[in-house]
Amino acid sequence: MNERLGGADLVIISAGSGHLNPIHQSEPDQETVSVNVMGFMAIARAAFCLFRQRGGGHLAAITSVAALRGNGEGNAYAASKAFQSKYLDGLRASARELNLPIAVTELQPGFVDTAMMKTSATLSPLARRLLVCDASTAARQMLQAIFHNKKHAYITKRYAMIAFVLRLLPRPGRRARSMRFV
Repeated sequence: MNERLGGADLVIISAGSGHLNPIHQSEPDQETVSVNVMGFMAIARAAFCLFRQRGGGHLAAITSVAALRGNGEGNAYAASKAFQSKYLDGLRASARELNLPIAVTELQPGFVDTAMMKTSATLSPLARRLLVCDASTAARQMLQAIFHNKKHAYITKRYAMIAFVLRLLPRPGRRARSMRFV
């Protein structure tokens, strides 16, 4: 952090790389992990250490609802966003255990209409209307969550219900065969 500017009171991390990779090629997954795990962790750790030295601050990071469930076409992306979510939770616990006024906000968007949004199939108009939000709406809701020091915010708010349902539903597909041991 630039000391000439006096450090920082708020750091917002938007580490995002992801590829549709249904055949699980190594290079796209390695890029995703490099940015979304290693890059994210370096900035989050540096911000937390700065805030610890300064006696407080606010770390906010954009993860994804993809963190809630593995995805065969974007497996590395979903896993890396789950890492970010758990890492933020750990930093929040560290701040609490150290009795430091460091706020940690996880911003967990669903589909936002940006160049980062990738789907393998075209969304129907209804699905697009229900699941996709414009970038300005997402940014406004993220800033509100940061301003109110929330620990977590789904972006848009309707994704809270979607996340709840995702946690309840079984995985689609065939039942796994039972294994027999001889």
